[in-house]
Amino acid sequence: MTKSVNLYLASGVTEEVSFWLVNFTEEDNIFNSFGSKLLECYRKELFGLDAAIEVKEAINSTIELLCVDSKYEKYKLGNYNTGYSSEIPINLIEDIFDLWAYNYNNEILWKKYIGLLNLRKKIKKNNNYINLGLKGDTYEFATKLDGLLSFNPINSSFRKDRRNELMW
Repeated sequence: MTKSVNLYLASGVTEEVSFWLVNFTEEDNIFNSFGSKLLECYRKELFGLDAAIEVKEAINSTIELLCVDSKYEKYKLGNYNTGYSSEIPINLIEDIFDLWAYNYNNEILWKKYIGLLNLRKKIKKNNNYINLGLKGDTYEFATKLDGLLSFNPINSSFRKDRRNELMW
């Protein structure tokens, strides 16, 4: 039997830079686990240690994939040594956390979902041809994942390259 840990999503500030953090701790109060850098906890779920490691890896891989895709779209969503850019909206981070945390309970589907994530990492961009061969729960999950990874900030101040934007 593995020990229980709290998997959490929190915001924090270090050296005047705000960030999102997905991690786990044995403590009930997550603010004790990362020092005084954490400001607020948005999600906290109880998992076994092995499960928390797998879910954390899936969440972080999805967020990293979102950051990589944003570079292709010429948006600057970086990640820091401490966590991920606070420019990513909280509702998007929460949806990614929920997607993985709530789908862990079915081992067969979990393996399929991780396979989809690994395939999505290799392709680097949304490809609807992948979804054509899927059906049922796997198709629904792939659609949700693609929806989350298609984040596009409306504010054009995020854009790195503004040469080809319209004047009006």
